[in-house]
Amino acid sequence: MKRKEFLKFIGVGGWLLFLRKNKIKISPKNQFIRPPGAIEEDFFIYMCIRCGKCVKICPTKCLKPVPINKGILEWGTPYIIPREKGCILCLECGKVCPTGAIENVKFNEFKMGNAEIDPKKCLVWLENKVCFVCMEVCPVGAVYKNINGKPVVDKKICVGCGQCEQNCPVIGESAIKVKIIDVKRKKLKRRENV
Repeated sequence: MKRKEFLKFIGVGGWLLFLRKNKIKISPKNQFIRPPGAIEEDFFIYMCIRCGKCVKICPTKCLKPVPINKGILEWGTPYIIPREKGCILCLECGKVCPTGAIENVKFNEFKMGNAEIDPKKCLVWLENKVCFVCMEVCPVGAVYKNINGKPVVDKKICVGCGQCEQNCPVIGESAIKVKIIDVKRKKLKRRENV
């Protein structure tokens, strides 16, 4: 381990110990779309040591570290901005996470969020244009045409990867957006005392 990496590790470790000891909670306004396999948010911010291994291994570079101005407790943890780059669901991040903050999951064992279509922005809903980009790029088949030929999202199938949001042709804010869901993921016994 290089000196710079060692000092960063010690600094982050001290910060995490302070947060744990004082039982500081995250604020609900700072919620982020986390990588596939990320554990429950309250545990995630304490388990993640901000090593950056997940960010480095991400083939599409969709993972970014949270900047300090977005949340002091969340600073340095990985998150996804779907409009910039969606997750391709390679699941490599869980394989390199040294603490288990991102679990090594299988394809059907995670949910990052749910995509929602805004009918006031969607070209098909608003202008009856032929555009089904969201349906074409969805890797799990969660976007389909309803009985009226309009795109809708099956929330039971959607994993929240954000590929639909990234590729939406609407200029500016996407007509389909991934929303954070309040999923209480199963806590492993080794994490219950964190």
